[in-house]
Amino acid sequence: MNAPVTGAFHDLARIQGRLDRTPFNAWLGLRAVSASPDGVVFELEARQEFVSTPERQIVHGGVLASLLDAAAIYAVITATGCLQTTVDLRVDYHATAAVGVLRARGALVRLGKTLSCSEARVEDHSGRLVASGRGTFLNLGLPA
Repeated sequence: MNAPVTGAFHDLARIQGRLDRTPFNAWLGLRAVSASPDGVVFELEARQEFVSTPERQIVHGGVLASLLDAAAIYAVITATGCLQTTVDLRVDYHATAAVGVLRARGALVRLGKTLSCSEARVEDHSGRLVASGRGTFLNLGLPA
């Protein structure tokens, strides 16, 4: 993994503020748990409106993909201090996720001037891997 560039930030209050400025992230209830040069950790409380299979109380895959995208892109944002946009996102689903706390860990794979790559993993409340993914992100050149 490449070293963070000038402009990197790892202040949780600042990261949470950026998350909350995006209405979708705010609606999801994303919470910044930790941030370091190694990546970010986010949590959310999977609520009833996230359920795709009411009989089994299974969280919709779109929520998991959104959590993966957020953790992966913020691994890049915190390393660069610049806003990014998703160019490509690959998602693998490994198990169903029940309503409750979900935790995502995002980490850089490669930091570039224009395009960067990072990966993320989502675990349920017991630490079981439910989804993983990798994304490519375009640097918008705007400060985060």
